[in-house]
Amino acid sequence: MSLYLKYRPQDFKTVVGQEHVVTTIRNAIKHNSLTHAYLFAGPRGTGKTSLARIIAKALNCLQRSVDGEPCNQCSICTGINEGRLVDMIEIDAASNRGIDEIRELREKIVFSPNQARTKVYIIDEVHMLTKEAFNALLKTLEEPPSHAYFILATTEAHKIPETIISRCQQFNFKRIGQADIVKRLAEIAEQEHIDADKEALELIAKIANGGLRDAIGLFEQMSMEGVLRYSRVAENLGLSNSIYIEKFFQYLLQRKTLKAIEMISQINAQGHNLYQFVSELVSYLREQMLINLENSTEVDTIIGFIDIFSESKQQMNQAMIPQLPLEIAVIKACKFDITKETAIEEKHASGKTERKEAKSIKEETEVKPAEKKQDDRPDLSFDEIKANWQRILDNIDTPFIKMSFMDAEPVKFEEGILHLMFTSSTLMDKVAKQSNQVVILKAFETVFERKVGFKLDVKKVNLTPVKTKKTEKEDPSVMEMAKEVFGIKSE
Repeated sequence: MSLYLKYRPQDFKTVVGQEHVVTTIRNAIKHNSLTHAYLFAGPRGTGKTSLARIIAKALNCLQRSVDGEPCNQCSICTGINEGRLVDMIEIDAASNRGIDEIRELREKIVFSPNQARTKVYIIDEVHMLTKEAFNALLKTLEEPPSHAYFILATTEAHKIPETIISRCQQFNFKRIGQADIVKRLAEIAEQEHIDADKEALELIAKIANGGLRDAIGLFEQMSMEGVLRYSRVAENLGLSNSIYIEKFFQYLLQRKTLKAIEMISQINAQGHNLYQFVSELVSYLREQMLINLENSTEVDTIIGFIDIFSESKQQMNQAMIPQLPLEIAVIKACKFDITKETAIEEKHASGKTERKEAKSIKEETEVKPAEKKQDDRPDLSFDEIKANWQRILDNIDTPFIKMSFMDAEPVKFEEGILHLMFTSSTLMDKVAKQSNQVVILKAFETVFERKVGFKLDVKKVNLTPVKTKKTEKEDPSVMEMAKEVFGIKSE
């Protein structure tokens, strides 16, 4: 059995992320005040049909609790769980959308239930019904038998006639939050004895876009061997790593057109999804825009990049060569508003405007050293740390921690605190984790026989390109760059 079926909600308390609907429905059941027609509207995989089944159980359960929860033990509940109770009728409107099916429903609805107290009709994807079928259903919704209840589910409520909506009590299901999805996936991982990284669960929750069913499906697909790792999820889904996104952004800022296009070719050759790459890039650019809100010039540059790559994303689906719009976007971005940027740089050089570069945008963490013991050893110096930097790296025995720490640049050493500057916020976040710091501290203690503290910062991106002396080789024309990319020899 698939995990999304195995862990489908069976009572109100296991429904995830739809508290506003569950609370209202459960109160109505407790007070026997359910209406005879409901419309559940919302994105796919958010629990619409699952909740409809729970309502059917709660209406007919032989041992229902005082708070409205079905027992899931009696013959009615087990019959619904196993899909064999004849008094709960599920209709897929996508494949049964004609007037004949609705007429058959109207003919049978007048008969009393066979086993349960009520008949419950669940019509999924109800927006797929034809106009004639809706008209036939309307009369039944206006005057339903006392023993019949209707629950209509749809992902596109705007396609349902107003006459149908007016006869139903409507509930709008919202996309399930990433935190709720991660929590549920972690519970499933524990019950299934799957060793899952939190980062991997967070990535799945992000890709699922609010759909728990899709998230559980991805989780099952990626954890067949009992292990779930971020790198595997990213690789299988064709996602570009955030480190590459940051590097690509740096190429744009430094006007390294050929390097950026080379990275696109590399991503495409590895079989990754270029459309997903652009989506992640635009998302990253948005974050950079919000970080730099205080500087209008920097924001203008980033907005220009967002416009260029958003346009390329729209063109990729129609392009004969999918990566061509992206390559053109790179050339446009690297030529974006150069005149304006140069003028600003010259203004800085003349002393009219002061600009701070490589300013830290956040202070992630600080690890204080242990109290210094009284001994005869000389104080540790910054020069000594820099001279032994390779030895420190060699003593970090965990590969991914070592790779992350290699991005760090020692800036200064004061009062036992080593200040480190990172170019990648992603790598800094890994180093900032307490469990990873223990490994790094151990390496320092091995090399220097004493403990030090860390203060981690990430550099703020300098959005103004460095002004250099332009030569034909350093600043090729767009045509020359295109010739080099596509291997055309100049005559």
